[in-house]
Amino acid sequence: MIRLNHILLALIFLVFNQLPAFSVDERVLNWLQNDLSPTGLPRSFAIKPSKKASELVKIGKSDSVTGIIERTIVEEGTSIYDAALWQIVSTLNGEKDNLEKARAPLRIYWEGSFGQFSSIRAGYGGQPFVYDPLDPQAISSDPRAKGRRGFVFRIIDANGHYTMPDPLDGKTGFSKFPNYPIVHWEDWKPIAGENAWVVLAALHLYRKQYFNESTGRYTNNQAIELLLAEEIARAAMRLQSDIGGIRMAPLGTYYHLADVNLTNGIDEIIKTLDERCELVQKGNNALTRTVGQIEYPEFNIWYYEEISTENNLSWYAAFRMLFEITGKNEYRLAMDRIEKYLHEAWDSAGESFYQGMHFSKGSWRPNKEHFATDVQNWSVLVLGPKTLDDWFGEGTAYRIWQKTRETAGNFDDARRLRGLGFTKEENRISVEWTAGAILAVRRLADYYSDAHTDWSSDLSKDVQSMRRGIEIYRVDLSLDEAAYSYSSRREWIPFGWFSHDADVLSLASTAWVALIDADVNPFELKQGTGFILGVQRFKG
Repeated sequence: MIRLNHILLALIFLVFNQLPAFSVDERVLNWLQNDLSPTGLPRSFAIKPSKKASELVKIGKSDSVTGIIERTIVEEGTSIYDAALWQIVSTLNGEKDNLEKARAPLRIYWEGSFGQFSSIRAGYGGQPFVYDPLDPQAISSDPRAKGRRGFVFRIIDANGHYTMPDPLDGKTGFSKFPNYPIVHWEDWKPIAGENAWVVLAALHLYRKQYFNESTGRYTNNQAIELLLAEEIARAAMRLQSDIGGIRMAPLGTYYHLADVNLTNGIDEIIKTLDERCELVQKGNNALTRTVGQIEYPEFNIWYYEEISTENNLSWYAAFRMLFEITGKNEYRLAMDRIEKYLHEAWDSAGESFYQGMHFSKGSWRPNKEHFATDVQNWSVLVLGPKTLDDWFGEGTAYRIWQKTRETAGNFDDARRLRGLGFTKEENRISVEWTAGAILAVRRLADYYSDAHTDWSSDLSKDVQSMRRGIEIYRVDLSLDEAAYSYSSRREWIPFGWFSHDADVLSLASTAWVALIDADVNPFELKQGTGFILGVQRFKG
């Protein structure tokens, strides 16, 4: 049932702020608020009950280590990025109950230990993670070392379970499993980008709870939302490279794709990954290298020598929020350094951003192999069309979009844009990344509405056609709940993971749809006081 007071509050906000009215379906919000684990963490995925058995088989054979690990993630995993999107929606939804739900992940991250995990914070001491080779102990893994701890692992078990059965057949043991032969949680990657989103979500919640509109001041500088955000930002700044970009992860983070032929089909890629796990299990760790004073296998160095443009756009927004809230110059300087990197990562010939850069043979070199769709859309949302045009020339932001739609667009027979893929492709749609594009292109249409009315008109058509296009992937689970698929089909994504068939529902996709229908940019701190509820799905 639609709550009248929510509608009145939202309408009052719109009248006084002259914002466009984008309606949010209450059934989507219901699913987001109700599909929670017993710990209060939202799960990143859900499978339609009638399709669960067949989808679990598609994820991998019973005797595949890669398949087992992915199934446990789909069944019980929480991506901290997905959770952050959910937290932002919950925060802007506004009710006390929703705010309490949004705080639950932050309490877990701040506590540092969780369920059967002694620490979900990556650092030095009992773990191999080093952020600064010249000062390894600067970032701690000890949950008690509050203020000095490292990143949260990118995916954690929503139930707090270290051991669990294989969701496919219930087995609890497997002789080829890494480290020891029982099925257990096996994803230990403290990735920079996902942690930037922890900061974004924490600061949205901090502003919602503690900002006094009448005085323009915050009322609690010891809230865990702010303390956690600054602690994680401290770790990120330790990873900032000489060209300004934040490295993707600390030393010690396992990279599983070295020398894997990513042009192969799914089955061949899974076979190769399984063989890699077996080699590591046997102690065949290939070459080692000394960084600082610590010797690492090469597969534990790769992430430290990688910079992701997407990660850095997220951190730029996070540092901007921290600077707005605290006024601390260190965050403004961190933004300046990321701006330096973004200029390095700009492909002037291709009129788009490189996916990232990698340190090789003594210098940072751009990653030219794969086009990253989300990087282009997020550049518009984080930097804004004006900044992009000021940096790289009039019309740059528009041309970034044209490059993106032609490279990653999925079109119908009439050449109407239905959605975007993850990279250069035309037969797969990412609901999540298409949603980000909808928000970005809407911003472009507004920005160019005076100077380039023809551009603005075409951009608005793309917004409308993409919003209609992703409705194919909406699943009405009941009269009260609805969710959106992760993607249109299962296939390898060249950035390191698999997409899913449409029967696999996604927390991230569903949260992004709520955000775009509310016209909320999650990279910006100042938002409305709530969502307009209703069953109207989209108004352009």
